[in-house]
Amino acid sequence: MMSQKISQTQKRYSLFVLAILLLLLGGAALSMGPKYSAIRSFAGVAFIVAVYLTRVSNVHARSTLAVTSDPASNRLGRLMWIVGFALLVVLGISFLYLYKDALDGYHEVLPVYLFAGVGIACAGVWGYIASKLV
Repeated sequence: MMSQKISQTQKRYSLFVLAILLLLLGGAALSMGPKYSAIRSFAGVAFIVAVYLTRVSNVHARSTLAVTSDPASNRLGRLMWIVGFALLVVLGISFLYLYKDALDGYHEVLPVYLFAGVGIACAGVWGYIASKLV
C-alpha cells in the first residue's frame, strides 16, 4: 500500500517535471526560430501538452488540512491598506512625471517604465485587497 502511494507521488512529480521541460523546450524553440511556421507550431503544441501534463499531474492540489475556516484570518491588516494607498500616491506622482515628460516631447524613457511598473504593482496589491474583501 505504501509503495503504491509513493509510486503515484513519483508519477505525479515526474509528469510535472516533464511539463516543465516541455515548456522550456517550447520556449527555446520559439526564441530560436520565430520566423519558421514549423517551429512555431512545435512550440505551440509543446505549450499545450505541458499545460495538459501539469493539469493531469495535479501537483498543486490543496490538502484539506491547509484550508481554514477562521473568518479572522481573511481580514486585511492595516499595513496592506497603507501599502495600497501609498501605491496610489506613487502612481499619481509617476503619472505627473510622465505628463511632464510628454509636454517636453518624450525625450526620456524612465517615466514610461516607472508608470508601467507602479501600475502593475497597484494592480497586484489592489487585486489582492479586492479578493480579500469579496
